[in-house]
Amino acid sequence: MSAKFRKLNEAGITAFRNYVRDGAEGPPPVQLLENPETSAPLPVRIEPGSAQFDDRYMFGVYLNTLLKGFDAAMIGHDAGLWDALALHWFDRICPPDSQGKRSPGKEYRYLLSSDFRNYYRHLVRSPWSLVRDHGENARILLIAPKQQKHPLSVGGDILEQIAGRQQVLRSRPIIKAANKLYFDTKKLRPRTGVAGSGRGSARRFGLVLRQLDLTYDPECMTDSAFIGILPDEFEKWRKQMAAGQSKVA
Repeated sequence: MSAKFRKLNEAGITAFRNYVRDGAEGPPPVQLLENPETSAPLPVRIEPGSAQFDDRYMFGVYLNTLLKGFDAAMIGHDAGLWDALALHWFDRICPPDSQGKRSPGKEYRYLLSSDFRNYYRHLVRSPWSLVRDHGENARILLIAPKQQKHPLSVGGDILEQIAGRQQVLRSRPIIKAANKLYFDTKKLRPRTGVAGSGRGSARRFGLVLRQLDLTYDPECMTDSAFIGILPDEFEKWRKQMAAGQSKVA
């Protein structure tokens, strides 16, 4: 692959989509990124590397550095760019098993969807967007509770449980509150049990948000105030949060 990275054009996106739909058999068709019939030049020169990442948060930090020369509003929905980056890192986000077989699953994980219910599931765009919007508070959405063999390939249960609505992902107070409540800053991972379905879990957090929207506006509240109005079922997490803060202090 040449050093001057190119994005996919419509023909390239179609070819990449067909590869995914056919089960992603064989090596990724990275030649699409060089062929002028399936790719187009970018206005800013970038050189995506081959560095390893411990989690999707660090991947998002890297992507924000890599793409800092672009206008974020312009590239936010540029399918050609995001799909090209997904193809570049395909072995990381859809790794083959010991027999060389891949399990790509839904194509919106690699090809940017125009459906707001799925666009945040793109395995490259999502880390970039969440870190750009929320900084370190995005860790609760991007770091898995347990160490993963292929961390870039896992979308994450907590992200799915909290991000049921588009406005939630954009809300800095809500994401800051979720990170503060659920993320263990000592272990640098979500607290044990957050990704479950029990009382006060991330799943319940997402459901309770819909109820609170009827009487409160989180955008007008501090993260601490928002955590304070959560129902009693979240008391366990409030206590763990307070204990963690006291240890840091």
